[in-house]
Amino acid sequence: MVSPIYFFIRSGCNWCTKMQPSIKQINTTLSDEQKIQIHNIDEEKSKVIYNSIINRYKLERIVPMLYNSNIGTNLLGYKDKTTIERFLKANPLKEQKPLAPIPTFNIQQSNKKDFEIWKKDVILWYEKNKNDLPTNIISKEKMIDMVYTQFMAYRTKPKTIEDRLSALEEKVDKLLKK
Repeated sequence: MVSPIYFFIRSGCNWCTKMQPSIKQINTTLSDEQKIQIHNIDEEKSKVIYNSIINRYKLERIVPMLYNSNIGTNLLGYKDKTTIERFLKANPLKEQKPLAPIPTFNIQQSNKKDFEIWKKDVILWYEKNKNDLPTNIISKEKMIDMVYTQFMAYRTKPKTIEDRLSALEEKVDKLLKK
């Protein structure tokens, strides 16, 4: 008997590679009829199956992808082991809502007050989205520090060619005096 659960991956896909150990670990707890079939869509046979599912359900072409052929459900993109297990048991999954865009800051046309307003907006954005943020997002402190560094560098850079030449001459003088 062939398993009704398919796991589609692609060679070179980091998310697929990251998700595979969870699939293999779950497979050790399942009977042969229940084991998740792993299909690499770089292989022609697997690609045909993948394309038929994508076309039938009008899905985005995303890997990794889990598909349950018994009930026609799918799980697109990287998911952790707990989410995979919930999917396999046909339990409702937590709905992932898209995040609102992080506030932007125009370094070239803003002043110190604008920066402080942006900083408060960013802190609120991080707080509002803390439970839905991906694991690889940088911390709010690092984000604020990076933008502040760029903002101050822009504000203090020489504006005219004469100012830039003077700054270079000063640096050269300092180097020569050492």
